[in-house]
Amino acid sequence: MAMYVLDKAYKVATSGGVGANRVVVQGAADGECDLPAGANVFGVLGVTVHSANLGQSVAVRKLGIASIVAAGAIATGSEVCAADTQGRIKSAAKASAVTGVVGNNNALRWTALKAGSGGNNIIVDIVVSGNNTPFSVAVSGNKVTINSATDGSGNATTTAAQVKAGVAANANASKLIAGANEGASSGSGVVADETVTLSGGELGNGILGVSEQSASAANDIIDVFLTL
Repeated sequence: MAMYVLDKAYKVATSGGVGANRVVVQGAADGECDLPAGANVFGVLGVTVHSANLGQSVAVRKLGIASIVAAGAIATGSEVCAADTQGRIKSAAKASAVTGVVGNNNALRWTALKAGSGGNNIIVDIVVSGNNTPFSVAVSGNKVTINSATDGSGNATTTAAQVKAGVAANANASKLIAGANEGASSGSGVVADETVTLSGGELGNGILGVSEQSASAANDIIDVFLTL
């Protein structure tokens, strides 16, 4: 099957030049490229196809599949962004938050399924209310509401393990978040009334593609499908 790509030439503005398979960003002047100033930067132009010195032209891949140097381990299918000033890549961070307490065995880490800043707006609301309330999971926009089952006295009876399973089984909630036991928490503890907002998701404008291979260590070179 044919693989369509788009390469464009840019003048290297980096004093030490750039190597092959590196992420580059817009330089100070039109037609220039430079190495990133840090992680997850905006203004990504693409990935260098070969090495070039200061002032020379370098071919930059902007569409298609590019081979890129990894800064560390990356799983296949991960959304990736610039990792450092060397133009390497990393898995873009997904937003997350923790409910419960590890010592109470009810601590769960909720993680957005998609990388990017959009995950920073997801709310997980665990509600303990009413007597003999049935367990339920509902989604409204970016809010996942988890109603714990209660007994006749209004005490929560749903465990963290049951909450995690319930969210995974809900067609809408499972598209937004995934739950996992936090630390040494076993999931056997009953949940408490709590609301958290996920945070830490990488800004989506800095994500440059999806990995088609896995990297096991720093400086592995992997193929990435560019989505610039």
